[in-house]
Amino acid sequence: MANSLAQKLMKYDLKLIGRDRFLIFMLIFIIYIIVVMRFGLPWFDNFLAINGYLPNDTISESLADFYPLIIAFFALFEGATITGTIFGFMLLDEKDTNTLKAILVSPVTLSNYIQYRITLASVATFGIVLAMVVFINQVQLPFWQLTLISLGASFTTPMVILFYAILAENKLQGFAYAKFISIAGWIIPIAWFVDSPYQWIFGLFPPFWISKAYWMASEENNLWWAALLIGILFQIGVIVFLKKRFAKVVNN
Repeated sequence: MANSLAQKLMKYDLKLIGRDRFLIFMLIFIIYIIVVMRFGLPWFDNFLAINGYLPNDTISESLADFYPLIIAFFALFEGATITGTIFGFMLLDEKDTNTLKAILVSPVTLSNYIQYRITLASVATFGIVLAMVVFINQVQLPFWQLTLISLGASFTTPMVILFYAILAENKLQGFAYAKFISIAGWIIPIAWFVDSPYQWIFGLFPPFWISKAYWMASEENNLWWAALLIGILFQIGVIVFLKKRFAKVVNN
């Protein structure tokens, strides 16, 4: 019974994505990021080195030294937030059509429905982010490490979904909040250039910890798992809070 319902919901989700050009574009954009990072980064690194831009007389690092930063931002964070935006806008579509209100009087509880939504989105994010870091292939890490870090990034997606669901009333407002999420994400690259212990201040932004774990793993810092664990637990706590908040918003 539960499997049958899940299958019906997944078919419904595919229809929602298939009829929305913006959501299709977001999926294509993920592929675009992979291609640019895989082939564009080495070319641009070589171009900068040949022309004496990086490294130069004042900057000793090459572009390759910044690969962990670039990949953490575009694959771990953007990969998760793009997937979150896709599923978040699907929820906004359901808000517009009063589907969520209909769920309140159906055999499917709102809690179970939202759990289905964020679980499916998290699984999708895990696969997408893992594929991104593997195919970009510019920072060599063991596959098992990439798998665990991708798992940590998958918890970012439910936060993004619930953020849209709580604050945006429709897709138009959703676009405005998408800009806010994009701007907030720049906390991660800014943190890269801040030395410890001040860098830890950026830990107030939950996704930072996943990027930090990736940076530490790329530096062969054995404590990378601690940053990852903190990031996962922190994000789970935020998700639980947002789920409760969302239930109140829908029931009002």
